[in-house]
Amino acid sequence: MSLNNQLHLLIHTLLYGIFLGLCFDTFNLVLGHFAKKTCHNILFILYWVIQLPLAILFFHRVNRGEFQSYLLVFALLGGGLYFKIFQKAYMKELKMLLKMCRHLLIGIRKVLNVLIFTPIAFIFKVIFDIIVIPKKIFRKKRSDEDEARHWQDGEVQGDSK
Repeated sequence: MSLNNQLHLLIHTLLYGIFLGLCFDTFNLVLGHFAKKTCHNILFILYWVIQLPLAILFFHRVNRGEFQSYLLVFALLGGGLYFKIFQKAYMKELKMLLKMCRHLLIGIRKVLNVLIFTPIAFIFKVIFDIIVIPKKIFRKKRSDEDEARHWQDGEVQGDSK
């Protein structure tokens, strides 16, 4: 392998280490908002189960399937480089992006509420009122007639003499 190819391989491996750091922080931040502790451990294992085949595919693509030990060192060096230099800025931007997504979802929910759910609730309320109000009026009319009959018969509650 020529020196030029080795240099490209080292640069790609460093970038892959940075990529792993980015993915790891993104995974932890997003997972921290949604998952419980027991689920977090399972998803953490699943994350690495997914990352391992990606790493194998990466090395197969970049280095024709050969894996030298110095590639692992450079991947770790790339991850360390990310955690030391880029992590704070990336996490700040990622948190801002997640906050914007949350506000966007809240806005979409409000729009759906106004455009879809409120009209449907109004239609059900109108249908309910059309069905229930005549029943109440009919019952009230009937109870008024019953009360008038009791007064005509001289029966008042409490008059048991």
